[in-house]
Amino acid sequence: MSKKRFLITGGCGFIGSQVLKNLIKTPHEIFVIDNLSTGDWSWILERRIDLKICDIRSKDALNYIANVAPHYVIHLAAQTDIPTSIEQQQLDADINILGTLNILLACKKVTNFERFVFASSAAVYGNNTDLPLNEESQKQPQSPYGMSKSMCEQYLSLNESMDGFPYCALRFANVYGNKRRAKKDVISNFWDELAHQKAPTIFGSGKQTRDFIFVEDIAEALILAIDIKKSGVYNVSTNEQTSINEVFQNISNLLQIELDPVRKAPRLGDVYNSCLSNQKFKEATGWEPTYILQTGLEKLREIKMKETLHATKNSDVVI
Repeated sequence: MSKKRFLITGGCGFIGSQVLKNLIKTPHEIFVIDNLSTGDWSWILERRIDLKICDIRSKDALNYIANVAPHYVIHLAAQTDIPTSIEQQQLDADINILGTLNILLACKKVTNFERFVFASSAAVYGNNTDLPLNEESQKQPQSPYGMSKSMCEQYLSLNESMDGFPYCALRFANVYGNKRRAKKDVISNFWDELAHQKAPTIFGSGKQTRDFIFVEDIAEALILAIDIKKSGVYNVSTNEQTSINEVFQNISNLLQIELDPVRKAPRLGDVYNSCLSNQKFKEATGWEPTYILQTGLEKLREIKMKETLHATKNSDVVI
């Protein structure tokens, strides 16, 4: 591929920063929009990345896109917390739906624009029990967050139908990895609490299942998606189910910490079981997940151990 211009919204965030780590190994020009509400820009300061600090709903974002004239946009910026989406439904819709529309419509004005890659979610399926779910499975969102992602998919499809706007929407399974400032997921919560000798909370029986995918696999999939010629939706997952109780036990074993979890009632908006078929995306790109849950957790432990060692070295004071 010849040198292109990539714009990543939410590029300082959990997934976005991993995408950038992959992209800086290429000759492409890299641009980022991030409001830094959960993102961390410290690691990109000395790299060849242009950062625009602004909100995706703003006129600044529109002007930046017009000036950059990207060939590709990977749109990750979003409100991703399900409880927040329930408590602040207007905010969730404003960021996720109107913010996405703002970026989408700006891209439509760019000459030689090639593809819009949208970060969707398994949350669009809700409690559909026809597992593993494929892209034709009925959408049954159980939360405003899932509804907002579903609406964005519909806007993308509509714009493709109206005037051929090229897009690819990736429905992520449950993404985990080394989160710093982003809203924590179940794996991050379990890990941090056990590491601090605190009993983690399990909502519901713990028998509910998820399809967990490591962030490095998601980042690779996002970049591969730019070459998909057929606009549409694609699941990105491991195609494996793991119960919350199993996740808790796996992390406990890795950290060699034995604590009984605190059991609480199920949370509003949470789905019971989730598992996505990744066959369509694999056939379109040749992608395969590198990590199963166990190897992903082992990789996470390795990353956290290196961070701890680095922090310890930096805290040494020479007198």
